[in-house]
Amino acid sequence: MKALGILAGPRKGQVTDHLLDEVLRGLKDKGAEVKKVYLYDLKIEPCLACNACKDTQECVINDDFKAVAQELVNADAVVFASPVYVGNVTSVAKAFFDRGVSLFKMTNFGPKWLHNKPKKVVLVTACFAPFPFSHILGIVPGCVNAMKNFFGMMKAKIRVITATGGWDFDAKKCKGALAKAYREGLNI
Repeated sequence: MKALGILAGPRKGQVTDHLLDEVLRGLKDKGAEVKKVYLYDLKIEPCLACNACKDTQECVINDDFKAVAQELVNADAVVFASPVYVGNVTSVAKAFFDRGVSLFKMTNFGPKWLHNKPKKVVLVTACFAPFPFSHILGIVPGCVNAMKNFFGMMKAKIRVITATGGWDFDAKKCKGALAKAYREGLNI
């Protein structure tokens, strides 16, 4: 099994990154071949809405998106992690999703995933706002919904891991979420 981990947050070594690592550790312990990508280390331009990909399923912009897109297509499992930014994913995650539309065939019934492998997806997010405010105010659900909108178009089996109430990583505070993340990796 090939597993791809994508971090769409700028803060390496913090909550979202650690949760992603734990899912990947579970996958690796299960025998998966694991690769991790930091979107903030790459050059991914925003979508130009040129519609060139409509018929070809290939984006015409020449940047680092194409390599990550190929990894995504080849992966059996994907772990996508974005911290919450104003009730949504980060700007680089949004650019990735917008450009990712090029991977789908647009039909009269919506986008269709053309690639053979059905994806198993774990979505990871972390938010500074403590529970239950993080959910009542729609902060975490907004981020999760943005991720589900993209990966749901793949008809993927989706699992979600959230952590709330912490800005900087604290292993003791995150212990339960880290354990859940590792179990998700084992259970894919």
